[in-house]
Amino acid sequence: MFLNKITLRIHIITYIIVIVALVALVFSVVQYYFGKQIAFDATERAFRQTVEKITADIQSRDQVAKEILYQMQRFPDISKPGSGSLPINVIKRYIYTLKRYNNMYAIYSGEKNGDFLEVINMKNSPQLYSHFKAPATTRWLIIKIEGASDNRKKNLYYFDAAFSLILSRDEPSNYMVNSRPWFQQAMKTEAVVRSSPYTFSNLNQKGITYSKRVGTTSTVLALDFTLQRLNILLKEMKFSNSSEIIMFDHNGQVIATSNSLGNKDRKKLSKLFFQSEKEKVIVIEVSNQPRFAMVTALSSENGVSTYLGISVNKAEMLKPYLESIAYQLLAALLIFILCIPFIIYATSLIVQPINALMVENKKIIQRKFDEVNEVKTKIIELSELSNSLVKMSKSIQAYQASQKELMNSFIRLIAGAIDAKSPYAGGHCRRVPLLAMMLVKEADKADFGTLKAFRFSTKTELEEFEIGAWLHDCGKITTPEYVVDKATKLETIYNRIHEIRTRFEVIWRDIEITYLEGIIKGDQKEKLEAWKTKEHQALIDDFHFVAEVNIGGEFMSEEHKKHIVTIAAKSWMRHFDNRLGLSNDELMRYEEHDAVSLPAKEALLCDRAEHMIKRVGFDEKSYKESGFKLEVPTHLYNYGEIYNLCIERGTLTMEERFKIQEHVIMSIRMLEELPLTDDMKRVPEYAGTHHETLIGTGYPRALTADNLSVPARIMAIADIFEALTASDRPYKKGKTISQALKIMSFMQKDQHIDADLFALFLRSGVYKIYAEEYLEIRQIDEIDVELYLDDHAKC
Repeated sequence: MFLNKITLRIHIITYIIVIVALVALVFSVVQYYFGKQIAFDATERAFRQTVEKITADIQSRDQVAKEILYQMQRFPDISKPGSGSLPINVIKRYIYTLKRYNNMYAIYSGEKNGDFLEVINMKNSPQLYSHFKAPATTRWLIIKIEGASDNRKKNLYYFDAAFSLILSRDEPSNYMVNSRPWFQQAMKTEAVVRSSPYTFSNLNQKGITYSKRVGTTSTVLALDFTLQRLNILLKEMKFSNSSEIIMFDHNGQVIATSNSLGNKDRKKLSKLFFQSEKEKVIVIEVSNQPRFAMVTALSSENGVSTYLGISVNKAEMLKPYLESIAYQLLAALLIFILCIPFIIYATSLIVQPINALMVENKKIIQRKFDEVNEVKTKIIELSELSNSLVKMSKSIQAYQASQKELMNSFIRLIAGAIDAKSPYAGGHCRRVPLLAMMLVKEADKADFGTLKAFRFSTKTELEEFEIGAWLHDCGKITTPEYVVDKATKLETIYNRIHEIRTRFEVIWRDIEITYLEGIIKGDQKEKLEAWKTKEHQALIDDFHFVAEVNIGGEFMSEEHKKHIVTIAAKSWMRHFDNRLGLSNDELMRYEEHDAVSLPAKEALLCDRAEHMIKRVGFDEKSYKESGFKLEVPTHLYNYGEIYNLCIERGTLTMEERFKIQEHVIMSIRMLEELPLTDDMKRVPEYAGTHHETLIGTGYPRALTADNLSVPARIMAIADIFEALTASDRPYKKGKTISQALKIMSFMQKDQHIDADLFALFLRSGVYKIYAEEYLEIRQIDEIDVELYLDDHAKC
């Protein structure tokens, strides 16, 4: 059987050549690793040296600022600026200092009472002239703010270079210097306080404020420095062409930069710096270029840190080491090239049959089982693998057929069970898939809007959708029949209007008895007859009202609710124990309150504690983890007679409505428990999304358009149209085509259903084909489809 065939072991010999190449490559990789490590260490040294230099410069700058403040506080009149006239000597002292330091923007002082004096160097920025509406010849601006809170003024004095007054003006001000952070912090300490870098609003530039309390006085002296010089410093500290140095604060805001990169790359680098681990060299990527980077804390002022980030192109730092490694790699590559002919020959003996096996395996993946053939090869192991592949193909084919039959049986089982419980629900479960399949086939051919990108690529995908459609209401098997079919408000297992009518009969009888007792006593017969007639008529009217309300055809207004409560207040006498003949479950509902002694006065209509059915075994955690967002009522059911009769719309209570909506949750849970194959994994999705909307107002998961596939949206349209036109439901008549489409057009405008699919549903004529097959003649009327489409769908 294995003549002229060779084993896989023989082919291992050919890999000896590969091993030689691998050994050469390993040596090169090792060299590369150590070279990269050396470059990494060199980069770290360069980073740390740069940090040390910048730190020294910044500390020197801080020292200068502190020295200025310490010297200026000794000036005799600093803490006594006075009120009214300008303190010229103090101002000239400020100007003298501002002239010496070009990067100093302003000097100012503040008093504990809120008074403020500031001298601004107008040459610091052209922007100041427009901001303060200053004449062109202004060299110095003096701002003095003083006065009581109700008459506080801001005085502005514009001086030229010769310190001659050009102009002065004043304006109201509510600025209180004693509320500023720099003032408050300086008053708490004798040391100089440095602020974190921030943007000066007048200059639109970054700067730092240094402030110090003047001796033991209530005066605080402050300096504002711009950071333009800092940008120049960072440029000077660059140690390579590609290096970039950025200083930023604790919020990630850039303070200064060396401006080596473009604005976009610099912003990205700043963000990466802010997010990076501190005091450690790492590798980051900017504009698809890897860079070495390190972030270090420069200083901390008032508990707020300033950081310095340095980065350099990784390729630039590695270049010297990579060039030496390149020669070694070249030698290894030459060896490898010499071995290529032998490798090709050796591997071809394996690759060709393996490729053939892959072709056969692809046929299995595509479910083309009948086309799978044995691969001819001289390699024993591959020959045996080919035989196994053929056998596996036949086995999978048989298994798939059995699984398909199992699924079909399950569908028939569920459909039969639902049909047995509720024939109209069973009819709904049969018709929706047929309508959905009509629409999905049209959508598969459509080429507009959201449908342009939609296609079922395989027959299996269509089968998956069809199964999901057939099982879309499988959860209804868990919904009590009386809830599904509840046609009146008082209906449970039976219509409790009969029980209530009996109570009316008892009260009618009591009226008759009272009348006869009056006759026996000798009361005036005419008055008694008038009273009896009036009471009987009122009783008839009340029962007619209760019976009409029980139908649930009209909206229950507040006035009608009050009338129900009034009727409920009528009473009758009960002479028998209401706990006799009850099941254990019913008796348990009576345990929380004591029995009433007989005879007992009872209300005509009532909401009792025993009407409340507790919800037991609800797993809220699992419910939320599954993504379900329907609000779960506290009780399972509420059978209260007044509560049920006061339902505003329809016949369902809040608890019963949740029980009906819960069928979708049960459908999803039942289907997700099934061991579905990979090509059937979306069955729960298709079955469980037909009550969702595009804007998240549906149930059970409040999904939006982003979470709803085209098949899921098709299910919604099919389910709605069938439900509106179904004529076999006990609580309503089926609507005509025009009525149903009008409702659906509003739903489309409100984004409850997909506009493109609704347009396709109309223009393809799917609705009409379905109507001719499943609707009554009275329901089929002529329509103009364009009337039901909005402007978007008409495009």
